[in-house]
Amino acid sequence: MRHTNYDDIAAEYDRRYDEEDYTGIERALVDFIGNQGAGILEVGCGTGHWLRTLQARRIRAIGADLSRQMLLGARTKTWGIPLIRARAEALPFSSSTLDRIFSINAHHHFSDKLQFIREARRVLRPSGSVMAIALDPHSGTDRWWVYDYFEGTREIDMQRYPSCAQIRAWMGEAGFVHARTCEVQHIPGDICALEAFEKGMISRSRTSQLAVLTETEFAAGMERIRVALKRTRSLRLSADLRVYATYGSVP
Repeated sequence: MRHTNYDDIAAEYDRRYDEEDYTGIERALVDFIGNQGAGILEVGCGTGHWLRTLQARRIRAIGADLSRQMLLGARTKTWGIPLIRARAEALPFSSSTLDRIFSINAHHHFSDKLQFIREARRVLRPSGSVMAIALDPHSGTDRWWVYDYFEGTREIDMQRYPSCAQIRAWMGEAGFVHARTCEVQHIPGDICALEAFEKGMISRSRTSQLAVLTETEFAAGMERIRVALKRTRSLRLSADLRVYATYGSVP
């Protein structure tokens, strides 16, 4: 299975938050945290965007990530937020010590996705909850120019992302109850291909779907877009993606 080297793309990672609408994910996160004021952990926190979102609401959370460069980026953009370098499959917390654990667009990067859910169950207190937010390419509804022009990316995502149904099954296996999934963000997109080139939107650092490709694979995809542009100068790059949150509760 392919893995993204986030140390390589950390410097440009936050561009996505300036260029895309993630208000649905933000609402889901705030609703998930509720009135919980402590005992909150983000696993796969990256450069700390969601930690800063909570901090702006006077909610204190801890961030964990495996990438040193991502954590360095988070430290330069946060103040007073505890950050730790840790694997999702081996969380450095005692059992029954946290109340909320969340992972946003990160679960598919974990080496052992079931083990992360088991770890979440271990460190959560009774009545605690876990939330994993991600795409579900298994739904068959997603349309994306990345899949259209960069050969193999859809198949790679099918391998990297577990389905929401699989996540719920793992939660049940790990001892969570009331596992459920709901759509939290619709991400439509439509941009002129020439404009996308000019804005640097077709970049390996923009999304992990491109970052996991070899240089040869990425170059081949770029060439497909250029060939299509020669045929149609008004070529547009379209997307229609759905993002889902899957929840589980500790009895």
